[in-house]
Amino acid sequence: MPPNWDEGLWDQGPWDSPSTPVSPILPTKKRKINHHTKSMNPTPDDDEVLEALTEDLADGAHDHEVSVGIKQNTEAVLRASLDAAVAAKQLHAAKDVLVNEKYALLHTADLAGETVLKNCRLRMVKLYGGQHNSNWEAAGWTNNSTAVPDTQDKRFSLLNSQKNYFTSNPATESVDMDATAAICAAAHIAISNARAAVNTAIFNQTNAKAAHKDAYKSLRKRVRGFITELGTLLADDDTRYELFGLNVPANPTAPGGINGLTATAAGGGDLHLQWLYATRMTGTRLLTKRTTGATIDPDFINAGTAEGLEKTLTGFTPGVIVEVKAIPYNDGGDGPDSPVASVTVT
Repeated sequence: MPPNWDEGLWDQGPWDSPSTPVSPILPTKKRKINHHTKSMNPTPDDDEVLEALTEDLADGAHDHEVSVGIKQNTEAVLRASLDAAVAAKQLHAAKDVLVNEKYALLHTADLAGETVLKNCRLRMVKLYGGQHNSNWEAAGWTNNSTAVPDTQDKRFSLLNSQKNYFTSNPATESVDMDATAAICAAAHIAISNARAAVNTAIFNQTNAKAAHKDAYKSLRKRVRGFITELGTLLADDDTRYELFGLNVPANPTAPGGINGLTATAAGGGDLHLQWLYATRMTGTRLLTKRTTGATIDPDFINAGTAEGLEKTLTGFTPGVIVEVKAIPYNDGGDGPDSPVASVTVT
């Protein structure tokens, strides 16, 4: 017979046994990536603007990375990435210069080869007359022509053919006329070496260009990483963003001023403008004012915008004096006007 409820046994079941309290498993709290931070502080596409922003970020990190809690994208990491990008850009520029130098040497060698062929032509005319015939053909003067070829490739080939002809027919050479197998061979070798040097320079230029592109891609990724990391550490309205040259996402402010602007006459009615980076700028508004000429502007007029730190303006009349100024801007508004630069159009 089962016990009665009052026999003292009813409360010994498992349903009211004391149990160990279990804390609920909660997800680890993690600040979400602040996409507003990204939109207020975009990563620059222009290389020079990117460099300037990285300098500001690195300067801020130098003083504040510990107090803010930056762990991944530190000053040392930023500067290493910036140094690598700038070095890659400089190497690319050096390879561009080298390609031009090698082309110049090739041009010089080709001109010398052309002179040799002119001497050889005079020798052939003396031997076989000025009309194209089988003897001219045998010496490499093809296409029914006795004229020195008008392309480098054809001149290069003809030098080798003329060398072979003189080698096979030594009696046709003339030291006095500078038309010998040795002279043709030397000219051919000089051009061959110059062409090889151009090919090597172009190969190295191509690699340097790719390395340049990759280095700035890595730098952009690093800058984006820094801004993203900062967005996980600071609230939208934290004014410490400005310590790193960035906008406060919840309260963007206008950029600082552009402290330097130069205007250069580029010829053909063009003006080339260059200016310095302004803190927190995302773009630049350009204005011009013609102060002399048939049309004088009473005030500055809009001349377009730029994301970088330089731009060429076109369509001005040579001889006219033009004043220019630049205004940096971002989502917080316009910054102060730059100093005014004046230039005479050519």
